[in-house]
Amino acid sequence: MWHEARRSEKKVHDLMDAARKRAQRRAVYLAKRRGDPQQSLLVVGSRCRTYRDDGLYQATQDQQGLIPWNGKQDVMIDRFDGRALLDFIRDSRNIRVQEKTEEEEELEEFVNFERYRDLIKHRRRGFTDEEGLHHANQEIEAKNAPYSSD
Repeated sequence: MWHEARRSEKKVHDLMDAARKRAQRRAVYLAKRRGDPQQSLLVVGSRCRTYRDDGLYQATQDQQGLIPWNGKQDVMIDRFDGRALLDFIRDSRNIRVQEKTEEEEELEEFVNFERYRDLIKHRRRGFTDEEGLHHANQEIEAKNAPYSSD
């Protein structure tokens, strides 16, 4: 019986070690990928021929393709501009925040408690953030570990 318990304990420790090593490898991999964001910049271009069209140039210079926006003659936009499809643009300063009902506030308080339950539990036990993360990973691995009765 003791040998069986020792075997299962060894299996759990092996799983925890494997998870820790995977997490370390993942952290190294993500650190390498994160690096300099300009290194991940991708610029794509294609060749295109330009044609000289004096009539189109003159029409553009004379603003013939522009239309008034929202009926304002001083604000002209291209006729293909997407803003022409907008009826109006809301002023962000005038948006009112709806007040929550008492039931919604209670629900939000409960959800926040559930969200931070593990953090509160680890702080009460005196764990640091890293120890708490390690403990949470151990719990997840233990839940995911297949149970065998051999």
